[in-house]
Amino acid sequence: IGGPKDCLIWGDPHVMTFDGAYPNFYGQGEYWIVKTKEVSIQGRYLATPSTNGLAATHQIVIGGSFMLGNKLQVGPMENGQITCNDQAFLLPFPSQGMCGAEVYYNNMGLEVDTAMSKLDKHIVHMSDHTLGSHVEIFRW
Repeated sequence: IGGPKDCLIWGDPHVMTFDGAYPNFYGQGEYWIVKTKEVSIQGRYLATPSTNGLAATHQIVIGGSFMLGNKLQVGPMENGQITCNDQAFLLPFPSQGMCGAEVYYNNMGLEVDTAMSKLDKHIVHMSDHTLGSHVEIFRW
C-alpha cells in the first residue's frame, strides 16, 4: 500500500494523479476523483468563457464514511458557495467549522501555478484525523 500520496487537480482542469500521471480531459460532466469505501470525492467540470468553451473545475464534493456521513461541497467564488450537508457553511471569510472533519477557510496556502498568483487566495482546507487525509481547494 505504501505511504501517503498526493494528487492535484486545478483549473481547466489540470490533473496529477496519485501515481504521478497527467491525464488531460476537457469535457463537461461530473467525474470521480477518489472513490473508495471510505472516501468519495467528485468533481464537476463546466465550460467557461475564459477557457473558450472547454471545461474547468466548477465544484468539488467530498463525502464517504471518513466524513461521518457528512458532505462538503465547494463551488467557485463567482457563482458557487461552500455547503455542509446542503447548508451554507464557512461564513464569513476567514472561518472554520466541522463537517465530519475539521474545515478551515482562509488565505493560507501555496499556488500550484503562476496564474493563481493574480487572484486573492480563498482556500478551503479539510483535515481528517481518522485516515490522516488533507484536502485543499483553491476557490477562483
